[in-house]
Amino acid sequence: MKMHILLSILILITTSFSQEIQSITIPSGVQIEMSGEVEMEFIDVEGEGGAGNQDALIQKVQTKSPHTRIDKAVLDFKVYYSDNITYRLSFNFDDNKGFADKYYLKYKNENTTVKIGKDRPAVALKRVTEGYPLIGTAYWKGREYHIDWQRAFNMFTLGSTVSLKRPLGYDDAAEDKSFRMLVYDDSRVIDGQTLEYGLRASTSIGNLNFMGWYYTGKLIDDEDWKKHLHFDFDYYPESNFVLNEDANVDHYWFGARADYTVFNTNFRGEYIQSLDGFLPRSGFYGEITRDIQLPFLENSVKLLGRYGELNVDEKMVQSGDGDPYDAFLPLLKDPHTWDRSLVTLAAIYKITNYAKVKVEYYMIDEETGDTQEDADSDNRDFQPNIKDNQLLVQFELSF
Repeated sequence: MKMHILLSILILITTSFSQEIQSITIPSGVQIEMSGEVEMEFIDVEGEGGAGNQDALIQKVQTKSPHTRIDKAVLDFKVYYSDNITYRLSFNFDDNKGFADKYYLKYKNENTTVKIGKDRPAVALKRVTEGYPLIGTAYWKGREYHIDWQRAFNMFTLGSTVSLKRPLGYDDAAEDKSFRMLVYDDSRVIDGQTLEYGLRASTSIGNLNFMGWYYTGKLIDDEDWKKHLHFDFDYYPESNFVLNEDANVDHYWFGARADYTVFNTNFRGEYIQSLDGFLPRSGFYGEITRDIQLPFLENSVKLLGRYGELNVDEKMVQSGDGDPYDAFLPLLKDPHTWDRSLVTLAAIYKITNYAKVKVEYYMIDEETGDTQEDADSDNRDFQPNIKDNQLLVQFELSF
């Protein structure tokens, strides 16, 4: 893998000195297009940094002091075997490692598209902002290995997917990496792998676009139902001694999305609901995007406002003495049990066709389950939510 990455970089270096070169043709006659991007970021989390400012807290932000980083560098190849068949290979580099992020073979004619390989689910959106909606991070950010079919008809488009189910895992709500939430993670080689099946449909009526989908399968044994559900939720309503064949491995998620454009303004809303074993979750977001022209700037500025939630829904069960209780109440010590909301305000300016600057502010609210009584008893600060609003300034350079 390292040799493949090295060769890719060498090819890029030898071909990037001329702006006229947009692709190369190898001796077999296959044409290869290359592109890429680098994201450089400045991040500042709410509050003062330093250990002294967090001594009386149970849940602490890892880095409150302003800092910079290269979020990622991407090197992308698109291989043309014919007018209808292409192969895409995308490498992703950060401060610690490089890896093949996406790779898939794609067949496309006038009405039908077939894709085989590793990519996000077909219902995923291409981001406008650096930050995802909460339900985007939780449900359709992670990559999967799939065979996907899609066909366009006169009034609507249908699609279906068979994939290796993505394992449960953890990811960040925004740029700060202190309080991770439960997500459908990137696919990887894993024992007990199961399949997931998905159907979707979309249609457009003028400027109104609508899509709906349903995915179902079984939890991975025992990466999902035991490692993440039994061990990570203190009151999960199933015995830790349950046999594998008797465990609840139900899994599904479904959702709908609509957007409408009028007067140069786009309105979008999305809702998702899921069940993993006994764990019910749901969430939504609504956003408004508009391009405005300022007299002192050559190009327009894209403004975006978004509000979204991701909630662990109530699951009432009976205790041993017959009293009902919610098995998934939020616990301060376990961030993946928290209900969350996220307000995103963003301004994006395209300096050139190959350079953008993004300024984004995230206002995050969490329901941690903490009580004043517990805080007083432990002689610590009360934390019904976390002070972790975040500012991001990003320079995105592409080629």
